[in-house]
Amino acid sequence: MVGKPQQRTKRTQERILAAARDLFEDNGYEATSVDAVATRAGVAKATVFAHFTDKASLLIAAKIQRLEALGADMRATIDDSATDCPARYLAQVFRPWLALYREDPEFARLFLSQSTLNDGPWTRQFLEVCGLLEAHAARAVARLHGEGRLRPELDPETVTQGILAFYYHMIVGHSLGALPDAGAQESLFDRLIETWMHGCAPPASA
Repeated sequence: MVGKPQQRTKRTQERILAAARDLFEDNGYEATSVDAVATRAGVAKATVFAHFTDKASLLIAAKIQRLEALGADMRATIDDSATDCPARYLAQVFRPWLALYREDPEFARLFLSQSTLNDGPWTRQFLEVCGLLEAHAARAVARLHGEGRLRPELDPETVTQGILAFYYHMIVGHSLGALPDAGAQESLFDRLIETWMHGCAPPASA
């Protein structure tokens, strides 16, 4: 059973996170200060830092539940979706993640600069989720390989790295404004995967 001090700590953390989510949504990440979060939450600035290493940790914590839910959905899509068209299958696996980073460009930039993040429990949790995404990508390609959707001479690891490279390229492109909307990003992503997967499917006579 959780004691009263732990309950108070949890309630304080939830109040800080709720304040951060509201301010990030209303003002954006860059325009939101830790002081503003503390004021909105009704706590001292030091209390915010007692729960979160820095402002980046606040943003990660505000998003982590959605990231974990996306990871679970991605696993289900990988295991349950039809693989008769490998390019469509892979696009379907990654599309929800592209939508997440389109909706929040500042979080996308945080994702792209993982190596600059300060260490802490939220950062480690975030990096673990990012690592799982790459593992899930490998799982999707392994399923295609196991079902004979890739040519036997192709290395699944190389195919996986190519798909991940396209994925990161889409996030960078949107972050820089080169792919300004969902249609442009998803259309290019689909075409890149189709081109990459062309010749990966076995011949019709196989």
